[in-house]
Amino acid sequence: MAALSVVSLGVTVIASKRALADASDVVIRGEGDLLLAALVSDLAEETHPASAAALSRALDAHTAEGLRYVAIVDREGNPVAEAGRAEIAAVMQKPGEARVEGRRARVTGLLTPPRRGPRPSSVPGVPPPHFSLRAERPPGVALLVVELEPPVIETLRRDLTRIAVVAAVAGGVLLAFAFAWSRSARRLAMLEERAAREQRLVALGSMSSVMAHELRNPLASLKGHAQLLVEDLEDAAEKKKRAKAERVVAEAERLELLTTTLLDFVRDGPIERARVTLRELLDRSLDDVAKERVKLDLDASPRTVEVDAGRLARAIHNLVDNALQASPDESVEVKVATEGADVVLTVRDRGPGLPAGSEAEIFEPFVTTRVRGTGLGLAVARRIAEQHDGTLTGETHPEGGALFTLRLRGQAS
Repeated sequence: MAALSVVSLGVTVIASKRALADASDVVIRGEGDLLLAALVSDLAEETHPASAAALSRALDAHTAEGLRYVAIVDREGNPVAEAGRAEIAAVMQKPGEARVEGRRARVTGLLTPPRRGPRPSSVPGVPPPHFSLRAERPPGVALLVVELEPPVIETLRRDLTRIAVVAAVAGGVLLAFAFAWSRSARRLAMLEERAAREQRLVALGSMSSVMAHELRNPLASLKGHAQLLVEDLEDAAEKKKRAKAERVVAEAERLELLTTTLLDFVRDGPIERARVTLRELLDRSLDDVAKERVKLDLDASPRTVEVDAGRLARAIHNLVDNALQASPDESVEVKVATEGADVVLTVRDRGPGLPAGSEAEIFEPFVTTRVRGTGLGLAVARRIAEQHDGTLTGETHPEGGALFTLRLRGQAS
C-alpha cells in the first residue's frame, strides 16, 4: 500500500511538472510575442535591416521586461545585426516557436521589409510600420530573434522544487511508516507465535510434571527391587532369570532418565548466573559422553561466561549427545567463538543432516526421528538458551551433517 502511494506521488509530481512546463511554454510564448511586437514598433522608423545600434537601443529600452538579446538573422541563420549576449545555441526555429534553456527563452518572429511605393495609412499623420510579424516567411524576409528571462520560469522552478520536496518528504514518511508497520506486524506475529508455543509448553509441562513426579517413586521402588533380584540370582543355574532381571533394571533406568528429562523440560524457575570458565563448563557438559570423539576448538573463545552452569551444561550435553548419535562412526566438532558481544557455540556432526523443512520442527517437544528417544533433548536445549536470552538454531551444513548454533548474547568478556 505504501509503495503504491509513493508511486502515485511520483506520477503526480511528473504530471504536475509536465503541466507546469506546458503552462510555462504558453506563458513564455505570450510574453515573447508581446516583446516581439514591441520591438517591431520600436524598429518601425529604422532602416532595413536595422543596425546594431538600433537593436542596442531597443535592448536597453526593454531590459526591465526581461530582454537580454536581440538579433536579426537571414534565411541561413546568420546574424545580420545583434545586441546583447546570447546564451542559447543558435538553432533555426520556426516563427512562433519558443526554446527554453536554463533561465532563458528564445523566441523568433518574421520581419518584413518596408513596402516600396506609397505608404497607405489608416490614421492620418501616422506612418505605417516598416516591420511587421507574420506567420509565414516570404522570400527576402528576415527573422527577428530575441532571448528573454521571463520571471515565470524561476517561479515555476520554485513551485516544482516545492512539489518535489513535499512529495519526497511524504514518500519518505510513507515508507518509514510502512517499514515500522511491517516490523511491528512481524514482531506481533512472532510474539503471538511465541505465546501460542508457550501455552502449548505450559500444557505439556503441567502434564509432564505430573507424570514425572507420579512415576519417580514407583520407578525407584521397581528399580531397587530389580537390583536386589539381580544380586540374588548369581547362581549359574539362574542365569536366564538374572538376564531378565537385568533387563528390568535397564528399562527402569531408561524410564528414570525419561522422568529426569521431563522435569528438566518443565523446569522454569529463575536461572542462577555465576562466572564459570569455558573449560569447566564443557567438561561438565561432556561428563558422560564419548569425549574421545569430540573435537574442541576454543582458540577464539572467551575465558569465562556468566551463566547458569548446570542448565547450560545440560543444553550443551543434549546437543553433543544428539550429534554423536547422528554420526556413530565419525567425530563431532564443538567450537566456541566470540562475535561482537556474543558468544557462539556450534556443534557439527557428520550425519545425514536435517530433513528439508524440519529446521524449526525439530525443536518442538516430543518430535524425534529416532526409533528410541523422547524428542525432548533439543526442546530442553532451546528452552535453556531462551532462558539465557539466547537462541538455538539448526541447519544442514553445506558440506554435510547437521550444524547447531547456540548464541548467548552479551556474554563475550
